[in-house]
Amino acid sequence: MARQTKERAALLERLFELKGVLARQLRTPLPADLRGEMQSVTLHQLEVLGVLKHGSLRMRDLARELDVGEPAATAIADRLVRHGLVERRADPNDRRTVRVELSSRARDLLERVENDRRAAMIHAFEVISDEQLRNLIDVFETLAASAHEAHGEGAA
Repeated sequence: MARQTKERAALLERLFELKGVLARQLRTPLPADLRGEMQSVTLHQLEVLGVLKHGSLRMRDLARELDVGEPAATAIADRLVRHGLVERRADPNDRRTVRVELSSRARDLLERVENDRRAAMIHAFEVISDEQLRNLIDVFETLAASAHEAHGEGAA
C-alpha cells in the first residue's frame, strides 16, 4: 500500500473533485420517451433490474445481492412485477422455488438506457487521446482487480 504523502493526499483530493465533474458530465438527461417509462422506477428497483440483467435469481439470492432481507427483496420484486418489468418463473430444478427474471419490456428498456449512457460516455471521452484512454482503462482494470482480490474473488 502506498504511503500517504502530502502530494498523494493532494492528488487524491483532486481526483475526488474531478469524480463529481465527470459524474455530472456523464449524467445526461434521458430522452423524453425513456424518461416517461422510467419515472416510476426507483433507484432500488433500478438496482434490481441491473442485478437481474445477468440472469434470473432465486429470491434469497436476490436479497443477498442487494444486501437486504428476503421480505424487502420480495417487496421490490412485487412492485417490479406490477410494473411489468420482472416476471416470476418456477425453478426448473425445484418446483417449490420461484425465480425472478427481467421481462422482455425491461430488457428493451435497459438496453435503450445503456445505449443512451454509452453515447454520453463516448461524447465525454472524445477530448482524450487513445493513449490517455488506454492509460485510464489500465488504471480502472487495476482498481477492478484490487476489488476482486479484496472480496476473495481473485483468490485461487
